[in-house]
Amino acid sequence: MSIPSSFIDQILDQSDIVDIVGRRIQLTKKGQNFWCLCPFHDDKKPSMAVNQDKQFFYCFVCNASGNSIHFLRRYENLDFVDAVETIASSVGLEVPYTKQTVEESKAKEINDEANIIYKSALKSSDGSEAVKYLKNRGISGETAAFFNLGYAKDGWTNLYDKVTSKYPKADILESGLFSTKEEKIFDFFRARLMFPIRNIRGQCVAFGGRILGDGEPKYLNSPETKTYSKSNELFGLYEARELNKSLDSLIVVEGYMDVIALHQNGVKNAVASLGTAITAKHVSKLMRYAKNIYVAFDGDLAGRKAAWKAVENALPILREDVKIGFIFLEEGHDPDSYINEKGKEAFLKLLDNNISFSKFFLSRIKKVDDLETIEGRSKAAKFAIPLVNSINNETLKQAYIEEIASICRLDFASLISSNTQKPRNIPVSNETAANEENSGSLLARKAIVCIFTALIQYPHLAKDRAFESIHNNEKFLFLLEVQNKYLDNPEINPSIVFEQIQSDQIKRLFSEALMSEISLTEENAISMLQDCLHSFVKNQKDREEILKEKYNMQHISSAERRELQQFILKKAELSEEDTALLKNLSSKRD
Repeated sequence: MSIPSSFIDQILDQSDIVDIVGRRIQLTKKGQNFWCLCPFHDDKKPSMAVNQDKQFFYCFVCNASGNSIHFLRRYENLDFVDAVETIASSVGLEVPYTKQTVEESKAKEINDEANIIYKSALKSSDGSEAVKYLKNRGISGETAAFFNLGYAKDGWTNLYDKVTSKYPKADILESGLFSTKEEKIFDFFRARLMFPIRNIRGQCVAFGGRILGDGEPKYLNSPETKTYSKSNELFGLYEARELNKSLDSLIVVEGYMDVIALHQNGVKNAVASLGTAITAKHVSKLMRYAKNIYVAFDGDLAGRKAAWKAVENALPILREDVKIGFIFLEEGHDPDSYINEKGKEAFLKLLDNNISFSKFFLSRIKKVDDLETIEGRSKAAKFAIPLVNSINNETLKQAYIEEIASICRLDFASLISSNTQKPRNIPVSNETAANEENSGSLLARKAIVCIFTALIQYPHLAKDRAFESIHNNEKFLFLLEVQNKYLDNPEINPSIVFEQIQSDQIKRLFSEALMSEISLTEENAISMLQDCLHSFVKNQKDREEILKEKYNMQHISSAERRELQQFILKKAELSEEDTALLKNLSSKRD
């Protein structure tokens, strides 16, 4: 799928990076910028600046930089789409997705068609056992229809026979609904009650299936595909938001039937992880849509282990404005059985009496060992160090440090400081590494920063005729692309220009210019821009002469010979000397 670039521009215009960063990290206003400890390296004093006018952040130590989208992608480990959805949600906008890739579209189309087939089967005589099972569990036809429940008939190729004439074999296999053996294709789900898994846009991307007899496994889930990742999707989230787009709270349970039973009994904001632990992506998605998150698991050892895994995954993205609480049901109960036996009010009372995230976290630290002994307190502190170090929110991190110091009766802050994790590496693509190698001297990079600085401060300079000197040079295409952004819209937000730059290396240079504290007069900006552009042309000519000299002395490498060829080929008119040289260069073999 893709998102229109115009919508990206819209959310960057309507959102405020200070608000987005400030919800996650404590900011302090100083001068033109807001400052904070950089979460992307081991920062000892505030080195990350967030500029409200430019809608941009920049770390003056590790060079991490970007707009709101880049911050969220790195801070919460989100993919591009999830970061855009997070920002869109914060300003009350729905993301208008455009045409998907053919593969994605076909896979979802097949899953949607399968859902129709399964629903039809549930209503037929073949689905009588599944209907009986639902009735025995207290699930009404209305609730079954709301969740689009269905039935996969017993048999090896019931579904395959219905779709094989409509879709290519490759698309059928990509859907996750079929398995192969000895080049034969079989239905993945057979004789099961079917639970469709929908993404946040309501598209069916996968299924869960419950066997009705005594076979194993009791529950079977679709395998992961290009359109479905179990670490990202939550069963029931789409349905909960269909009923209420402004959810105050979400309840995370373990199973499909827990979600459906809660809904049947009037608790219509439950979701379930899909046969996996609650991941960081799950937590991030939950935080996007609700300010109160309750995790309701069984009170047995397995339930508490699953809850602790959720704690570990939530620590890096904790926020003060989102509350997370835990509910552990009494032995022998899950949310389904509990609400059916004791009713909605009793279940809601459990939510009111939830164990807060901090209380659950600190209680686990206290149980590491006997805190009445030095050895026990030391062991508890060592257990806590990597957990606290994973917290990116500096205010919350400090609060936990102080609490654990009190529990362990140790200078926990010093232990944290001496055991700080290595700084997170800034991802560098192969393209970036290549550009670092080939982008020329430090002076050339500084010249690029100067040109960007002039354009950012005086956008109308994009009309300066000095740009004509590089119009026919592909090496400076990136400069012309930035120039065109300002020609098209002199009022464009620099963070939008940054978003549209493709090269990581050029993004870094643009970041440096964007956060520069140098204030240019218009006269100085014009002079600087023209001098830098003309210097590029002069340097190119000098480089050509150097390569010609090396060729004449027979000291030229294969790469340099190709570079010289390019210089000559780009000329509008060739002299006799250039024509002869080009012929000689072309006759040589690497």
